[in-house]
Amino acid sequence: MTSGQPVATGPRTATVRRRIVVGSLVLAAVVSLTGCVSGSASGSCAGPELELGDSSLQPGGVVRLSVDWMWQTCEDTGGTPRAADDVDVTITPSVTGEAVVLGHPEPTGERFTVSGSFALPDDLPSGDAVLAVTSHGGDQTRAALPVSVEPAPGG
Repeated sequence: MTSGQPVATGPRTATVRRRIVVGSLVLAAVVSLTGCVSGSASGSCAGPELELGDSSLQPGGVVRLSVDWMWQTCEDTGGTPRAADDVDVTITPSVTGEAVVLGHPEPTGERFTVSGSFALPDDLPSGDAVLAVTSHGGDQTRAALPVSVEPAPGG
């Protein structure tokens, strides 16, 4: 299928084609890997994970929890990380969808840990809920855990 033009053949043409194919593959690999690194500035920051301690998840009960890495800003690119300064512990019953603030703890230590015991309100509805520790400034760090609130004894 020629149009009267000479078709280039030979070892030199094959080498040029090979270089173009290899160069295209390398370029595609670089572009796809670049997307992985440039997506977020917090790639190496540890994410918070809420750990539930021995708790009485019922109206009038107490929830004990701990969360590490409650950042104000992560600063994984060379700055100094800071602990969050506006943290809420909340529980949101699925039946109401309204968050109930249980406390405002301050992160402490090298791992910016929030921990403590928080009283649950006497009128907390039983059923599924979400327990959350949330920072409202900077990176807005959040750790959440689905929980089940048991009915009050005798209720």
